[in-house]
Amino acid sequence: MRIVITILLFFTLLSSGEVDQYLAWNQLPNDESDLLNKLYNEEIQKALDEINKNHNDCSCKEASGRILKHFGIGLNTAMEMRLKNTIDIDKYPNDDILLSERYKLSIFRIEYPFDIIDQYQDYSLQLQIDEIINVGGIYIGLDKLTHFTASGYLYYKIYQLALEQFESEETAIQMAINVGIFGEKNVLGKIPSGVFSYADLESNYQGFQFAMNLCKDGPTHLKRTGKGWELNSAFDLRNYVNPFWDESFNPSFYYEGFNLAFMPKSEAVLLNIPDYCTKFYSKRIQGIFTYYQSIADTSYSINYLQQLIQNNELPDPSPFNIRTICRE
Repeated sequence: MRIVITILLFFTLLSSGEVDQYLAWNQLPNDESDLLNKLYNEEIQKALDEINKNHNDCSCKEASGRILKHFGIGLNTAMEMRLKNTIDIDKYPNDDILLSERYKLSIFRIEYPFDIIDQYQDYSLQLQIDEIINVGGIYIGLDKLTHFTASGYLYYKIYQLALEQFESEETAIQMAINVGIFGEKNVLGKIPSGVFSYADLESNYQGFQFAMNLCKDGPTHLKRTGKGWELNSAFDLRNYVNPFWDESFNPSFYYEGFNLAFMPKSEAVLLNIPDYCTKFYSKRIQGIFTYYQSIADTSYSINYLQQLIQNNELPDPSPFNIRTICRE
């Protein structure tokens, strides 16, 4: 039995992290903005030290890209893994919960009459589901931090290349976003886990905005001094995390059929989300959504994606929107 589970789980190792926001509604984590900002500013300073030592004559645009690249450009960056493996940050689910109980209430889980399938589901979900953290009152999956820097860096490089070719900033931005769309339709979403995450795309875009802002006269930007490139003020992750990073507020589309995790998502999600309607109408969760709505300024990416949905060029996530489901 363990050999069968191990073989199946080998394939799930190819998948990127997914998020079950609703699990965290059972135990909402505390705000960890201060610790996260401390860690990010330490890493940014390391990147700047390396830039000033080995690339002191680089342009601001190059320095900005090198800062994002410093965090890593693959799945599960060092920052994400560091936060997954530490007990110094409040997150949910945590290791205090037994594996056999941790994902019983997941929207991705379906009860089967076979123990081996239930065991597979538990271990598969352990690999797939990223923990939820609280950044300034906004609840996000740890995977979003990798999207912010790694995919943000990819957006930034695509934007620069496209701008050289087309000389249209809007076209260049759209081409960067389209690379993120391709990932969600293929290697980062549909194929590994059966999920097209609009929250992933927003965190990608905000990482791109961070790179752009480093060379603008904003609240946190690069300046050249006698020592080289420096930040004029500390980086604050809360300037970029917004309610659209939360997949309960900005719902994903869940595909039917095969994915590398061997767990079709659509049927399970539609079956399980109604179980959270009572919790959704609780004072605590309604307060979160009211707060989200009060600060939810749509980015260029959100508006662009919405237009593509309306044109039937992207999958419509509205059937998976808990606000609609719980009104029906």
